[in-house]
Amino acid sequence: MASWQPVLVIALICLLVYSGACSKPYYTVAVYEHNRFVNNSGPAKLTVNKNLAFYSKAAKIAKEKDADILVYPEYGLFSPSQNRSEIRDFLENIPDPKTVPANPCEEQEMYSQRRILYSLSCIAKSNSMYIVANMGDVQNCEGDPDCPSDGVFMFNTNVVFGRNGELILKYHKEHLFFELALDLAREQQLSVFQTDFGSFATFISFDVLFKRMSDVAQKPWIDAILLTTMWAEFTPQIASIQLWQSWALGNNRTLVASNVQIPGYYAVGSGVFDATKGALAYTYNPDGVSKLVIARLPRRGYSSIPPNPMTIAITSNHSFHFKNEGQHVTTDCSRTVLNDTSNIHEEYRCVEERTDNYIFEKLHRKSAHMEICHNGMCCILDYTAKKLTEDYYLGVYNGTHNFFERYFIEEENCLLVRCESVGERVCAVYPRSTKTVFHHVQLRANFTTRFVYPTFLDSGMRLVPKSEWSYEVTPAFGAYEARVNFKSQKGRNLVTVGFKGRCYDRDPPYIR
Repeated sequence: MASWQPVLVIALICLLVYSGACSKPYYTVAVYEHNRFVNNSGPAKLTVNKNLAFYSKAAKIAKEKDADILVYPEYGLFSPSQNRSEIRDFLENIPDPKTVPANPCEEQEMYSQRRILYSLSCIAKSNSMYIVANMGDVQNCEGDPDCPSDGVFMFNTNVVFGRNGELILKYHKEHLFFELALDLAREQQLSVFQTDFGSFATFISFDVLFKRMSDVAQKPWIDAILLTTMWAEFTPQIASIQLWQSWALGNNRTLVASNVQIPGYYAVGSGVFDATKGALAYTYNPDGVSKLVIARLPRRGYSSIPPNPMTIAITSNHSFHFKNEGQHVTTDCSRTVLNDTSNIHEEYRCVEERTDNYIFEKLHRKSAHMEICHNGMCCILDYTAKKLTEDYYLGVYNGTHNFFERYFIEEENCLLVRCESVGERVCAVYPRSTKTVFHHVQLRANFTTRFVYPTFLDSGMRLVPKSEWSYEVTPAFGAYEARVNFKSQKGRNLVTVGFKGRCYDRDPPYIR
């Protein structure tokens, strides 16, 4: 596609569909972090309707704040399941808008038994807003040699609705994370759609760690990636907001991420992350309260504008501007130390990345130069701290990242991190807060990949504003060198500073 064609399409949409949105130099995006309602003993309809009621409430509030597009989370309407018969009651047959035009809100009789599609369409239409949501798609597959024994394919699916309620896209998740009751997407799909204010692509959760999403992000006409997720908090480098910001910066593409708010299931953290400025608006507070995060983004061709960020807490009884970010972040969240919890809406848990094969070297002085290497990758640190109040380590790793002995990806990692040992294991757990104040940190490392994702994380799971640190990746003799630099007279309580290099071309084939 020629580079001018998406611009022409958007211009035509502006003239024919919604001229109001095109008169502004910006568009407003909202993400809804939902504390999902579940009733395991009740009918599927009860669970879905209760959650849809919250979706509708969030959309009305977003509309009051002039949102042009609203992104709901993955598994916001029902829980994931490993049982096909259990989850099927929550799924609906979703038409393919490329072949079957559909506006469920205007076709009530046809969609009377497809409550989710009908409701989402009507939410979009009644609020004149684009809607990105996650649901389940069930498709008859009799006659297909790969058809499961129950005669249907069942997919984890994103749907996109236009301002008038029309279905404009459906996308099947291409990288399932367990989800054994569901089927993998049958083919690689076009996940791109046009609006009256830009061009976007949508993906789902685990997709973020793979090359496909980064490839789409490199297309020059894509304005942002819209991600629905139920993300598990992996410390020390891929906790939710930490990953969302680093991915946006590393790919030079804005990322909008909507997560569920179920802290006992390791899920919390959503926001809007600019390609160069990092976090514009985000929430990370594991309190079991749903929140709407809103920010303005400049339309293509316009210079930067104030993001006007806001977070609104939404309960069953009322809504209010939320000001207590990070208040419920505890120092310890590790299931290694705390075990799992049945109080999933109020107790905060996280899991650790596998770092058994990392090389770690402890920081002993308040200021030093350090260098460590692993498998040809070297990590160089210069730092100055007021005092080392807790244990900090410099870590490096070049090899395979292992998710629960099931999923494998290739990485080159370098990090300065606060961590604690458990028994014989060095850096077994990663506390979320610290009293140690750093005034200067410079971290450098060599990589074989250009996809290098930087992290700067403050105490209490707060992202250090991008204005306070610099980041660059430069070609160097057929490889790459990455560098981050932080210098502050006041200082910061840093818990993690690092790089995660993703070696997509070395990845083994994805097998679900």
